[in-house]
Amino acid sequence: MSIFTKSKQRFRRHKLKQLGIEPVSCKTSALYGGDHGWVVDESLLNSDSVIYSVGVGANIDFDLELIDSLGVTVHAFDPTPRSVEWVKGQELPKKFIFHPLGLSAENGFMSFYPPAKSTSTHFSPVDRYGNTKNEIKAQVKNIDTIASELNHRKIDLLKMDIEGAEYEVIEALPDSEIKINQILIEFHHMYKGISISQTIEAINTLKKLGFELFNISQRTYEFSFKKRELKN
Repeated sequence: MSIFTKSKQRFRRHKLKQLGIEPVSCKTSALYGGDHGWVVDESLLNSDSVIYSVGVGANIDFDLELIDSLGVTVHAFDPTPRSVEWVKGQELPKKFIFHPLGLSAENGFMSFYPPAKSTSTHFSPVDRYGNTKNEIKAQVKNIDTIASELNHRKIDLLKMDIEGAEYEVIEALPDSEIKINQILIEFHHMYKGISISQTIEAINTLKKLGFELFNISQRTYEFSFKKRELKN
């Protein structure tokens, strides 16, 4: 990692701290998935935990390590065509269950726009490159509908890397009837048209729902939350 990159990360972390965004200590946190993985409170997980990994792209290292280490079943979701095709080409364990479906605040179809690079799987509901002629539509459902269809009354861990759609999902959570114990989110205020204030508002919504922040990644975009009453 270059000195320039490290400097940018320190600056972003300092800015978050100035805005009052600072994680609490969690002695049972652990990184799963390597350098591009996610930090979880592993004390709150076991082989029976319900795991939703939303936004597959072309990297399931996090999901596979959870399966290998904890014996969990991971329900993974991604409706975008390159990701669907990528998953089809993988040899996957039985406990990795893929759903070609997206997560949103409402049921229906969402517009997705392709990334700049043809090799990238990162389709986004945010039109970052003015590429409207290549817009696609993909099916999405809200968290209550997905959980109901899978016969889940609670979600032990919800991971969201959904390229800017996380804000509307979080905004809708106060109306959700599904209990969620941990939420891992990549916020996309680095995207043009998404401000840091939207991320602050989303974090405040989660706080009001009883979640506390216990980790910010080195990149400063991935955030880990857990319900306060579940802390050890």
